Amino acid sequence: MDISYKWGESTKTESVYIAQKQDGQLFKLPIAIDIYTDGKTERHQVWLSGKSDTLTFKLSAQPALVNVDADKVLVTQKTDHKTPAEFDFQYFNAPLFLDRYEALEFATANQDDKTAQKIIVAALNDKFSGLRMKALEALNKKNEDIRNINADLRNAALPKVIELAKTDQNTQVKALALRTLAAMKDSANMEVFKQALASPSYEVEASALFGINEIDPATALKYAKGFEDDNVGDLMQVIVRIYASIGGDAKWPYVYNRYVNGTLQEQIHLTEKLSGMIGGLKNPEYVHQGIEELKWMGITYKKKGAAEFIIKHLNTIKEARSKINDTAALKEIDEAIEAINQAK
Repeated sequence: MDISYKWGESTKTESVYIAQKQDGQLFKLPIAIDIYTDGKTERHQVWLSGKSDTLTFKLSAQPALVNVDADKVLVTQKTDHKTPAEFDFQYFNAPLFLDRYEALEFATANQDDKTAQKIIVAALNDKFSGLRMKALEALNKKNEDIRNINADLRNAALPKVIELAKTDQNTQVKALALRTLAAMKDSANMEVFKQALASPSYEVEASALFGINEIDPATALKYAKGFEDDNVGDLMQVIVRIYASIGGDAKWPYVYNRYVNGTLQEQIHLTEKLSGMIGGLKNPEYVHQGIEELKWMGITYKKKGAAEFIIKHLNTIKEARSKINDTAALKEIDEAIEAINQAK
């Protein structure tokens, strides 16, 4: 559906143009339209039946909002040509979650617009956690870095993001707020991250530890040790990320054992970090362990498409080991790749 609007001041008439854009069958659709005028809301029940329908409404003044499909029950893809002011009115006055969701979708796509910025900041306070999440996602839209968004929007939103990271009762919202702050790599947020490490949520702890690592990897390494015996999912991923970056040989046994004893899904997610760590190890036996494990993965899961994935990471290790002239590792990697390619 494509929906557009026109106000006729001389005739005091609001025209609503609704076109069905799909190929093939046209649908006869019952639809509710709410018109907001002079502080009042009037419900109109109409039927759509053509490729293009024009609806006209005599009103006392230009409406603040015409809300097509006011009950939000039609299964449809809508292109709705409301103005920013109309979406703003919809967010703050229409009654439904989906009314605010639609307004926030408009705002996310138009972040340089002042009215859109107002909607995003307001949504950070929305009573529904899903809309607070969507507002945070809007701030992470450009390269997952709040520093890249419109400066006015960032400055207006940042205090609320910090508040969500500190106090939101929904763990997913709190975790995403922490990740949003982490992208800024601002040491002023260090205490927010440290406080969040006390959360009972693995997801929140993971985001907090990630944020600390973005600011001060050495401090993150210190805190990561405290989570070695109790971690799952994202928290485990962040610990391995830290250890792979600066843990060195001392942390290889932990990372290796976590990898070989993990589920296949965990191993897939950890392979890139494991490979990066192998590339910088000093102990030849640890390097051998890593290459052998990746070779086993490539052969064992070749029929499931793992060969190309594992070979790519073996070549990454090869590039790193070649820089330090580790001829033994280079030979072993070539043999591992050959073994994977020859495996049935």
